[in-house]
Amino acid sequence: MLACVRCGNADIKDAPRCPDCGCPLTLSAWKDFGPPRGLTLDTGCVNARDGDSHLSQLELWAAEGKLTLQRANAMLSELSGDKRVAKARLLAPHPRVFTWNESVWGGPDVLAGPDLEDEIGMLLFPTSKPLTSNQWHDVQHLRQHVRTGGEVFVTRNRTTHPAPRYSTAYTSAIGGTDRSINT
Repeated sequence: MLACVRCGNADIKDAPRCPDCGCPLTLSAWKDFGPPRGLTLDTGCVNARDGDSHLSQLELWAAEGKLTLQRANAMLSELSGDKRVAKARLLAPHPRVFTWNESVWGGPDVLAGPDLEDEIGMLLFPTSKPLTSNQWHDVQHLRQHVRTGGEVFVTRNRTTHPAPRYSTAYTSAIGGTDRSINT
């Protein structure tokens, strides 16, 4: 069964979009969806030497205003190397979560999605107790991505989980080549 990553609707049959929130679930639906609010880059996607052509293309599209590249707060604490840290600081951080008596309506803070830290940890690392530092950072990247409404998470990590390759669909949606960023 397919579930929507944005709203959690688990009653989706073969629809191209989630019937509750409209989130695209197929390549053809992505073509009409428009740019996502933000692509979250995983730490391994800091393209400090501009050596990854796929990541360089994302950076170009961001410079052209076709998409927004974001990072989780955990990225800066996980990175090492002056060039990589400097490049990561150029990425926009995820928006802050709306907080009563601090945030203002219409401001840049976002109303938060669910805090799925435990669920994400169990999904990614079901047999790890406690999590290693790297595993904890992986959970934090995805946790903040989901809470702030990110639509595409870009990673270079290989996984044994059957994860959809949103980057391929998005690349096609804005007229690029149909290659996956997850290489």
